[in-house]
Amino acid sequence: MDFYLNCNTNLDVVIIDLDPLFENKEEIDFFNISSISPNQKFIFLAKNKKVYSKILKNFHGGSSAILFKPIKTSVLLDSIAMLSPSKEASFLMLNKEIKINLEKEQIYKNNEQIFLTNLQHKLILLLAQNVNNITTFSMIEEVVYHDKMSSKIAMQNLVGVLKRNLNLDIKNIHSKGYILYSY
Repeated sequence: MDFYLNCNTNLDVVIIDLDPLFENKEEIDFFNISSISPNQKFIFLAKNKKVYSKILKNFHGGSSAILFKPIKTSVLLDSIAMLSPSKEASFLMLNKEIKINLEKEQIYKNNEQIFLTNLQHKLILLLAQNVNNITTFSMIEEVVYHDKMSSKIAMQNLVGVLKRNLNLDIKNIHSKGYILYSY
């Protein structure tokens, strides 16, 4: 799961074997996952209903499938195809030059894909997922900084870099967070 939480690329489908988690009495932090990608699609693998019902009790994510072991390759491939996103891209326009494909988590400037630093990428995606609504400081700390101590000055600098470099309409809401406005 650490790979998923630190990945800068949107994954079409995440496949998780629940049995090792069940055996080690581990839980999955679905809140963190849904704050990064609310429509993330999953395929869960389990040996029986007891396994998946215990681990998935807090799951409120995107589309998913549960497959019971042993699993035929054809069933797995069909499930991936069923959950994979459509080929039509929908973009969120942030200004005349900048648009974001939220499903693929790609950012474009003048129709050319651009790449940002890890923190900038996570922040712009979080702001875009909450476009025209407040993104609180605590959401930024949790999603962008993974609950590691970050100062308000560091956040302000990160937001400032995005505003200047991409000419974004981001407003500071005193003591609460930021709002990214769409075009």
